[in-house]
Amino acid sequence: MTRLGRALATVGLVVVGDDTRAGDWTVHAVAAGRAIAVESREPWIDGGFGRLTEGRGPDAFEWLARGEAQLGIEWTPSEVFLLRAHGSARTEPDAARGARAGLTEAFLQYRPELRPDLALRFRAGLMFLPTSRENVDPLWQSPYTLTLSALNAWIGEEMRPLGLDLAVQLGEAGGSRFELAGLAFAASDTAGSLLAWRGWAMGTRLSVIGETLPLPPLPTLAPGGAFGEQQRSGTQPIDEFDDRLGWHVRGRWSRVGTGLVQAAWTDTRGDRGLHAGQYAWATRFASVAAEAQAGRFRLVAEGLAGETGMGLSDGPHVDLRIRAAYVLLTWEGERLRVTARYDHFRNEDRDGVAEPNQESGWAVTLAAFFTPRPWLRLGIEYLDLQGERPAAAFAGTALDAGARRAQAELRVRF
Repeated sequence: MTRLGRALATVGLVVVGDDTRAGDWTVHAVAAGRAIAVESREPWIDGGFGRLTEGRGPDAFEWLARGEAQLGIEWTPSEVFLLRAHGSARTEPDAARGARAGLTEAFLQYRPELRPDLALRFRAGLMFLPTSRENVDPLWQSPYTLTLSALNAWIGEEMRPLGLDLAVQLGEAGGSRFELAGLAFAASDTAGSLLAWRGWAMGTRLSVIGETLPLPPLPTLAPGGAFGEQQRSGTQPIDEFDDRLGWHVRGRWSRVGTGLVQAAWTDTRGDRGLHAGQYAWATRFASVAAEAQAGRFRLVAEGLAGETGMGLSDGPHVDLRIRAAYVLLTWEGERLRVTARYDHFRNEDRDGVAEPNQESGWAVTLAAFFTPRPWLRLGIEYLDLQGERPAAAFAGTALDAGARRAQAELRVRF
């Protein structure tokens, strides 16, 4: 983590060097408590094959409570500079691995308005991949459901670029607006390891700097296995190993009150090699998104297709084709919101060696929120997730990796 720490410190020095006088401060904070009833396999965060972060095993319902807090601080020393830091904390059982709290995002943004119809956006630091049409609230939160789609749950877990993003925005506010952007980044070298060895999952867990996430108990990851040199403690989703920059480009058209169309391409350019117990995965994918609004209804769709892999073709290796998509319909009143979402995900094993990494599945999510005060939100949600995980059967456990979960949440916003 040394190189990552130095890069983030550089971002801070740029801001301090610019102007140390007091500017405008904005604080975004969320505290939430959830009551949960769940039937799922052993959670992936405990090192199991489950697609959720809760569960006691097949055919066993678990009742539990969870808490979460998010804090974001923004400082604007001038009209064109913005510094943002965002951290999270959560309650998890003793069996869960990873970190309970930490920094999720930290960047400096320079945003000059050259003309009423022309603006630039320079962003440097650690940031979420700027493609999600679901996580559009402050602190990379979703206003639509309690559980993120499989697509964006993975983005929150494994794709956290550290780099420089440049966007050119054309069009006046309130009318049609076009954006063309590019990002050069590091620190997402292991992106793909969870998809290949764990599979797609659904949740709200945002990875933090310095944490290590567990991998399932596959025989190929055990000492002497095909990938026995992989670090036993798991995968480090925010780190740089191969000293190669990845890149990302995107284009977007939007119009307030009408809709949005977006397309992007991301390539981590991992060298597929082993670096002190961690593989640098070569992961590249295209993503598309669209939104349409009609009165109080909004339709949102997003999809991802690409491939990931590691290792050399003449030895143990992984080559995987990845697919995920969702579509959601939401209705929003003055205090009430109701959302229905359908997810589909699929992996195709293309290497034919080691464990079988193919899988497919789908999920239906129904959610409703009541906001009696701007600072208070009450929510309920039901999730039905169906899918099989052949790698689990390969490891000697059950093939089925489905889950059902009902939860209620009380959320306070500051």
